[in-house]
Amino acid sequence: MTTVHSSSHLPPLKDRLKEIFSTYFKLGYTTFGGPAAHIAILYDEIVERRKWIASDQFTELFAICQALPGPASTELAYSLALVRSGYLASVIAFLLWSVPGAIVMTVAGVLIGDVSDTIPLWATRLEQGLAAAAVGLVALAAYKMSTALATDKLTRVLALISGGASALYTAPWLLPVLMISGGLTSWTFDAYLFPLSNAWKEKRVHRKEQKELDVKNDDLEQGYPTNQGPNATRTANVEDHSAVDAPVTIIQNADTDAEKTSSVHGSIRSRNKAELATLDEAKGDSAQETMPESQYRPLFTYSKKLGFFFFLIFLALLVASILVRALVPESTTASYGPLAATFYFTGSIIFGGGPVIIPLLRTYTVDSGWMNDKQFLVGLALIQSLPGPNFNLACFLGAVSMVRANQSGVVGAILGYLAIFFPGLILKNAIIPFWQSVREHKSVKMVFRGVNACALGLVFSATWLLFVQTNAFGGSSGYHSVIASAAFVANGYLDFPTPLVIILGGVMGAIEYAVADL
Repeated sequence: MTTVHSSSHLPPLKDRLKEIFSTYFKLGYTTFGGPAAHIAILYDEIVERRKWIASDQFTELFAICQALPGPASTELAYSLALVRSGYLASVIAFLLWSVPGAIVMTVAGVLIGDVSDTIPLWATRLEQGLAAAAVGLVALAAYKMSTALATDKLTRVLALISGGASALYTAPWLLPVLMISGGLTSWTFDAYLFPLSNAWKEKRVHRKEQKELDVKNDDLEQGYPTNQGPNATRTANVEDHSAVDAPVTIIQNADTDAEKTSSVHGSIRSRNKAELATLDEAKGDSAQETMPESQYRPLFTYSKKLGFFFFLIFLALLVASILVRALVPESTTASYGPLAATFYFTGSIIFGGGPVIIPLLRTYTVDSGWMNDKQFLVGLALIQSLPGPNFNLACFLGAVSMVRANQSGVVGAILGYLAIFFPGLILKNAIIPFWQSVREHKSVKMVFRGVNACALGLVFSATWLLFVQTNAFGGSSGYHSVIASAAFVANGYLDFPTPLVIILGGVMGAIEYAVADL
């Protein structure tokens, strides 16, 4: 069980902030590839290299992020810093994670008149190289996570179903439904179906052993040693050889000998018990391959009352945003209040992260007349080429909207940035203390076993979806597969640092342009 403490049991704040800065500073400049790649990079940095938390804790936080509205990868990066070092550290981690890309998007939005409506081919190939390397990293993360989270038939089947469904069908409601369904399924199996199945197997084994014991007793009553009677061949597999020297003892202690026989010869009952022990271990602590959760540094925590207060803040701002959108007349010219309300409302209702939010943002900005379709597409192409969260697109859209309204584009970008990220982060603050207080309960472990398996399936499907997206702009899909494979091997087996792997992917993308497109 992981022990959680307040900040008084953690290292000094200065040391915690230094650790957060050294961890997250580089991520703001190297997290290319979108949300799926972000998860892989975070897993490698936080779990594999720095060992902040155990693998199952990471996956539980990831699953919760997938079930909440907002940018899942950003919420995960934020919550990892929160449980590691506290509130201030988590805010700094979020800024380091998102601000570099946000600055570029803000400048581009303010200077939209100087931005071309087409992306050069060399930039496309560079982006494809970066994304292909991210595919390899995501695949590696999925493989590593599977060794800890898909340890039995049930979790493997759940991962397969989740991965297949999310690869074939995309809808805002799908991800939370998969998480909930997986949790309910594992709980049903672990709490009811597995115990019933094991009880039935125990009963069947007992009947078989009793029948074999009756055969042995018949031989003894007829005066035959147990290994020489007419039925000896039928009982050879379960015979206790000590019975030869003490037949009377066997008759008097039949039940005891049957138990010993099944234990010595590896009966089905013994194998069932071993399977159950393995199952309990998988449910309780999937981090055995590395080290027990108790060996990690205690987590930062706070009261559930404070968590509920955070939820009330989220709810109050959501109601306020709905009221502003309802009461302020619609206009083709943006203003600060409706802009902030629109982006907060969008960040509060979107599940599935960046890819899902794009059509909704287009509806609220282009269809309302705040900008034209060409400007929106420029921002969309630019965000795909930058590190950091896709939600940074809000900076661009806020800046363009306010510049077109003869207002400050920088203020518009800041409002869009804060409004679209805040709902998901404040909700994460609300959930964390409840997660920490219940995750060790037996029933909750049963639920999270299925939730984690479904989350693992999402990582596998993200590998495929990211590869498809990488090849959507042309180029050689075979060459992109080579880049992904090289990234997998370089990071997983040659210990190349993740940022270096990403950079090498970009270099290989540039080589493709130089060789095939010039």
